[in-house]
Amino acid sequence: MPDPLLLLARCCRRFGSVKLRLSLVGVLLSAASVALTVGLVLREVGARTEEVALDLSLAQTRKLARLMGSRVVGLQLTMRAGADDLPVERIGDPAGLRDWLAGQSALASTMDSLFVADVRGSVLAWRDNHGIRTPQTQIGDRDYFKLTLRQGRPVVSEPMSGRLSEEPVILMTMPVRDGSGEIVAVLGGSLRLWTNGLMPEVTAGDPEDAGMMVITDARGRILSHADRRWLMRDAQETPELAEAAGRWVALGRPVEPSGFSLHAGDRIVSMAGVPDAEWMVFHSSAADRVLGGLRAGQQRALVIGTGVALVGGLVLLLATQWLLAPLHRLEQRARRMSDGDLPDDEGWPRAMGEIGQLSRVLRSTLHERSMAAAANRELLAKLSALMANAPLGIAFLRARRLELVSGAFDRLLGYGTGQLQGRPAAVLYPAAAEAEAVGQRIAASFAAGLVFDEEVLMVRHDGSQFWGRLLGAPVRWGDAESGTVWTLEDVSHARSQREALSWESTHDTLTELVNRREFERRLTERVEWPHAEPSCALFIDLDAFKTVNDTAGHAAGDRVLVDVAQRLQAQVRGTDTLARLGGDEFAVLLAGCGRHDAMRIAENMRAAVEQYRLRWGDGWLSVGASIGVVQLGSELPDLPSVMAAADAACYEAKRSGRNRVRLHDHGHRATSFDDAPL
Repeated sequence: MPDPLLLLARCCRRFGSVKLRLSLVGVLLSAASVALTVGLVLREVGARTEEVALDLSLAQTRKLARLMGSRVVGLQLTMRAGADDLPVERIGDPAGLRDWLAGQSALASTMDSLFVADVRGSVLAWRDNHGIRTPQTQIGDRDYFKLTLRQGRPVVSEPMSGRLSEEPVILMTMPVRDGSGEIVAVLGGSLRLWTNGLMPEVTAGDPEDAGMMVITDARGRILSHADRRWLMRDAQETPELAEAAGRWVALGRPVEPSGFSLHAGDRIVSMAGVPDAEWMVFHSSAADRVLGGLRAGQQRALVIGTGVALVGGLVLLLATQWLLAPLHRLEQRARRMSDGDLPDDEGWPRAMGEIGQLSRVLRSTLHERSMAAAANRELLAKLSALMANAPLGIAFLRARRLELVSGAFDRLLGYGTGQLQGRPAAVLYPAAAEAEAVGQRIAASFAAGLVFDEEVLMVRHDGSQFWGRLLGAPVRWGDAESGTVWTLEDVSHARSQREALSWESTHDTLTELVNRREFERRLTERVEWPHAEPSCALFIDLDAFKTVNDTAGHAAGDRVLVDVAQRLQAQVRGTDTLARLGGDEFAVLLAGCGRHDAMRIAENMRAAVEQYRLRWGDGWLSVGASIGVVQLGSELPDLPSVMAAADAACYEAKRSGRNRVRLHDHGHRATSFDDAPL
């Protein structure tokens, strides 16, 4: 009987084999990849299937909502025909109106009751299944009646419970007009939503549809349900609609024909609106019934995927053993390298990949010197190819002369092949002084042990200049005789882009004025400068600019902002800073300007804006300017205090009637231009 410890040692040695470990890793990776692929595919199929189910449910619900809407519109058209046929001269004659109702058999067949009321709300004639009469009824205080008179259009009332049953009832009204178009009466009718047939056939159970159809009003009260016990109750109380109805309520109870669908708990619910009647149609079905086949398919796919992974793993294990057989032969041959009983080129396995490469490496050790020489020749050839074909300019310098130059370096500087070789490096710069300055910076960088990396202005052979990124270092640090190696690339375009981005970061792109951030930076410097000369700041808020945007659109508003910015710019000096703070707010920093001059400039700006007119469409657009003036000083020691003072002055200008200039008086009332002290 074998010793258990010996078996364990053999197993450990076997597991330590590279072949076995590679085989096991391959099997595990194969199984994991199959499992991951199957999982991802099933997840995607599940998502697509659920999306299709939601779309189909929503399409069915939209169709039923349109059907309900067409029925409501049909009833309204029938009532409009009746209203047009009603003789207005009988409005004051109840008996005549009763005779007219007696002849409206077609209209009466669509309604449970009909009535005619005058504009005061008195019902003049009434027809229902009990006959035709003139009741002593007033409906003038009813919302649907007042809405019909106020808007002059047909109205569908909110549902209400019937007097003799819990069945919801609605009233439909139609204004009656005389020859001049004035409303002289209201024709109305009541409709029982359940027994009338308007809704039951829509919400009745369909043996081919496992779902449930429910119709509610705009507040979520159930108007039609397969189970009449739910009529006039909140849809959120029904188990099938509770979560979906809650989502609908959270969205603000929209009544939109487009509707939406969702997976709510274990239900797939879709809903769409009937805008003409302010109703919502809900369709709810069990998700398991819709997606149950998908889940069964997913389980079958998992079983199949597992089987494929196991079979693939076994095949991979066998293939790995076969592919790694040369490795065992290589191991046996390597053990005999020092024996000397075989020629150096015999006994090595023929194989591809890493095993073959290892075999060739071991054999190459016998020819190390010849291989080293061949490697040196190959390295030299590669270096020559690099210098000839590298897209980046490369150069070697010794004693400030170009010793070796790549083709790209020659082309970048406009020279022919080899023309730069041997020339002094000074020819690369526009002037000798600049060459000397760059040389000093290079020496300082190398002395500090740093690679030199700068953008330097350089000159081509034809005299044109460009910005080049010059990157260099000694070939051997500490050995000046070894020379230096350099790379050069043209960065003129990138530099231009950076400069453009720098301008955009400090300017408003619409008006091309300084933006808020740059203005606040300059204002902060002026406020914090201890020896600053007297200065003032103006803060400008355009009046009536919102009216321009609302009436003429944002394109007109942008044009007004650009034109106003130009008018304001014309009133200041070149040393002043005019900025757009955002929206319709501007600001000016007047350096070396007292408050009297600042008030005069502000008044000129206000007048310039007041005189501005813009022809737009068939009319003219104009704005005003409320301007607050702040004198900088020790009373306003920082940016927040200056901004607060400016806001106060602008507020006073607007409060005083807009289109005004006001000076902030450091704790006192804001003064106008006329009473500002000299």
